[in-house]
Amino acid sequence: MSQTADHKLIRRFSVIVIGLVLLTVVLIFLARSLQLEPDVDANPSKRASAEQRIKPVGGVRVGAQGAAALAETQAATASAQSAVAETDGEQVYNGLCMTCHDAGVADAPIPGSDQMAQRLIEKGIETLVTNAINGINVMPPRGGDPGLTDEQIRAAVEFMLP
Repeated sequence: MSQTADHKLIRRFSVIVIGLVLLTVVLIFLARSLQLEPDVDANPSKRASAEQRIKPVGGVRVGAQGAAALAETQAATASAQSAVAETDGEQVYNGLCMTCHDAGVADAPIPGSDQMAQRLIEKGIETLVTNAINGINVMPPRGGDPGLTDEQIRAAVEFMLP
């Protein structure tokens, strides 16, 4: 190929590339002008939902306002802990344990059954309580509730015994 033929090819190629770029820009502006902008004020529930999703998780409070917020949080935590501490074995069992133990899921002993009495004789209450605290086989530690105290676990085990 000669040098003039090369220049013609490069010129034609350049014109085609520039034409495609201009066509792309025109199409982008055309698409943007045809796109409908959503009216955020038309649907108040969408606005409220968006505000709920983007609101801050927490905040910083200082001075008297911070001290009041801290006292309120500590009081709520103390009342929640005292409510948890007051639960007895039956409440713990009914709230968590009965899901698996009433149906005997994965060979979980059914309360009051011969199987439960057999395990008590074989292992003793201390081993049963330790297994309930640490988990055994497919049973998770503390029955899946890490907030339960050792005393609550013991009360639930004792409630299950025949």
